[in-house]
Amino acid sequence: MKYIHLRRCICLLLLVCSWAIGMVNAQEAPPSIKYDGFRAGFDIGSQGVKLSVIGFYHQDGKLKYKLVYDRQETVGLVKGMELNNGKLRSADIQETVATVQEMMHDASETYGLTNRDFVIYTSSGVNMASNVAEVNVQTQKLLGMPTVVDTPTKIEATYSVRAGLAREDFDRAILVDVGGGNLKGGILQPYVSASGTTRYTFKSYTIELGARRLAERILLRNPSSSEYATVLKSMVEDSIAPMIRMSLNDNPAIKDISRSMVYLTGGAAYQFITWRYPEKVQEEIVEFTLDDFGQFIEMLHSPTGWIDWQSRSFSMIEDPKLRELVERDHAKATKRVYNREGCLAGTLLAQQIFREIGNLTTKTFYFTRDAYWINALVFDTYKGEFKK
Repeated sequence: MKYIHLRRCICLLLLVCSWAIGMVNAQEAPPSIKYDGFRAGFDIGSQGVKLSVIGFYHQDGKLKYKLVYDRQETVGLVKGMELNNGKLRSADIQETVATVQEMMHDASETYGLTNRDFVIYTSSGVNMASNVAEVNVQTQKLLGMPTVVDTPTKIEATYSVRAGLAREDFDRAILVDVGGGNLKGGILQPYVSASGTTRYTFKSYTIELGARRLAERILLRNPSSSEYATVLKSMVEDSIAPMIRMSLNDNPAIKDISRSMVYLTGGAAYQFITWRYPEKVQEEIVEFTLDDFGQFIEMLHSPTGWIDWQSRSFSMIEDPKLRELVERDHAKATKRVYNREGCLAGTLLAQQIFREIGNLTTKTFYFTRDAYWINALVFDTYKGEFKK
């Protein structure tokens, strides 16, 4: 009888503990976000069109934002630019603007947005084209909206770092953005202001040569595909590495050993993550190792690697909608934008930046979808409308 009574007491105690833990968890659970409104922006990049819809909300008396919807469509605007005397092709410009129009219509219906709630920017890689102003002409003609086509690379890099490192670990993080038109990235460095508060300043590096442009420049000078990988490796290590080193030396804090987290983004990085972790391509942050990265580069070098990659099956992705999205984007990206040469260029550039940053054994590596510079720019553009 005493045993039964003791067992009941223990059960009752466990139930009370379980209830108490549940109450603590309920109190600690973050409240659902109530958005004050939505705004959106387009980043017309080297490889495609990126749409971000941002939700504005208040928390603890501060105005904040969250990416509530994003969509990318491969176009390949700078593909062929090096072979076309530095110009974008008219057909690609028209396809790009038509893509913006379709994506804008879709987002407007869902989030109740009007034209004044969108901004359109070309990326710094696209801005290198001598006829980039034609993009603005076409959006004004078709959409009745201007496109900003002269944003400096450093400004874009600043917004990328703000968007990609705007989390609790940014004191230890470095952003590496390998685009089709250029390389950029950097850190947010803390300092104590005159008022005694901690603030942050942006330290960056930029190289005006990206994956697609580098690949096409090599093929223009040396069209032999059999020698491409050798010529590429030599150019990256002999010509581009000193440029990266010089840019990093201007801001030595980027190479500080305390910077233990490296966030990689860009088209070639997306290809790598799709290859290594296809089921995670829509996650904001995906951890990877340098061995993972090296295996991807080995695949690109192998005689049949790229052909095998182009025909890759994604049957391992259980979610049918995600599987369809990955298959569609993979087909477009590998056949129209990032061919083997472009992907090799992007991955070797990233690899060289890692080496120049140094202290690799002390670092953890992540792919980030969060470093969409347009996100932070949309917030800055419209925050005045939501401040209380």
